[in-house]
Amino acid sequence: MNHKKSIPAVSLFLFLTAASQAFASEDLLSVNKTVLIQIVIFIAAIYILNSLVFKPFMELIDRRDKLTKGAIKEAKELEEKVKEIILEYEARLNEARAQAIDERNKIVREGESAAAAVVSKVREETSGLLDDAKKKLEAETVVIKEKLKGDVELLSKEIAARVLGREAGV
Repeated sequence: MNHKKSIPAVSLFLFLTAASQAFASEDLLSVNKTVLIQIVIFIAAIYILNSLVFKPFMELIDRRDKLTKGAIKEAKELEEKVKEIILEYEARLNEARAQAIDERNKIVREGESAAAAVVSKVREETSGLLDDAKKKLEAETVVIKEKLKGDVELLSKEIAARVLGREAGV
């Protein structure tokens, strides 16, 4: 690790040396040993920048990409779970509604059968009461007719006597 820290210092030293030699020479565009030094400095700078900047930056981007993709994947999984839970909830809700409707229909049927039984019982009782009342009326009618038979003769004699003005004989 120490040699990595010394590489920038060496590169800087070489760069300054090459720069001082380039400025010192009068012919700036001529190819000489400084080109070789500049190439070495350039390669060293690429190596240093690669190890200190580019690799950590790329690792950071990769890690960030993995985290982002992982978060998106987790969000999609959670969304699927939520959809499954909603579907299960709706299925249970529909099942509960169906049971409630069945219970309501059952209670209605029981109520209707109980009402029919009560109506039937009341009809039987009222028909029995009507039969009893008819029998009583018929018996009273017979008794009244018997009473009236005797009274009819007496009344008819009285009416005849009044109409005729005398007592009628039979």
